Amino acid sequence: MRYREFRPKPPLNRYVECFWTLESETSTLPVQSERILPDGCVELILNFGECFSQHEGHGTLVQPRHFLVGQMTGPILISPTGILELAGIRFHPGGTLPFVRTPMHEITDQVTELSGISPHLERQLLSASSDFKTLNERIAAIESVLIDNLMRSKLNSQTLTLAAKVVADRGLVSVDQLSRDAGISARQLERRFLNEVGLGPKMLSRIMRFQQVFRAVESCEGAWAPVAVECGYYDQAHLIRDFNQFAHQTPGVLFAQQTPLTESFTRKSRMSDFYNT
Repeated sequence: MRYREFRPKPPLNRYVECFWTLESETSTLPVQSERILPDGCVELILNFGECFSQHEGHGTLVQPRHFLVGQMTGPILISPTGILELAGIRFHPGGTLPFVRTPMHEITDQVTELSGISPHLERQLLSASSDFKTLNERIAAIESVLIDNLMRSKLNSQTLTLAAKVVADRGLVSVDQLSRDAGISARQLERRFLNEVGLGPKMLSRIMRFQQVFRAVESCEGAWAPVAVECGYYDQAHLIRDFNQFAHQTPGVLFAQQTPLTESFTRKSRMSDFYNT
């Protein structure tokens, strides 16, 4: 299983954190389901291989071929059913606005078929990318479509800048400070974030703080009290509370069972090794 990330070109990099690919040369049958965790981003995924199974409660469903993963406030459990060949677009929080007009809070905690949200965008992306044989070529074609759409869009949002501040400050900026920066009330700020990001600013901040744990745990050698302090938690109990909500597991259990795929989709591994498209 091979996971790679690609840095988007300006001006697209203001809206897209990265493009990524996931592929395997042979059928990949899991020993256990993969646990994908909330990360504060919406992702658009085009699947050119076999569909994934998604496990919910005591049942299993097949994910759509091409879909949008809304903001998550809990884990998604998935497992491959065959050969992997995925191309993904990971948007910055609020970065979907020029490309997908659906209010983001309507798809929070959902995996939604792309054709049901933006059939025109799906046709554009597939028309541009389907004739290529490699995922690298497909990513380049997808990027061209998004840049073209961005150039035609007249949408610009202050929320994107505010959400970027939450990410840069690792979730430690206050809602009051964001409201003052925006010159609007906390209630107005909440509405804008829900519509354009899919989460309120407090929830986005909590997820950003939670994601920092995956980097801090190595420097603190797995001692949870120092990790909690380094990541801005009041105490270890608050850290464990967030793990119970966002991962449905305690930190010790999650890290003991973490797989390479799960690690690829945390901020521990991101933005460290990029490839030019």
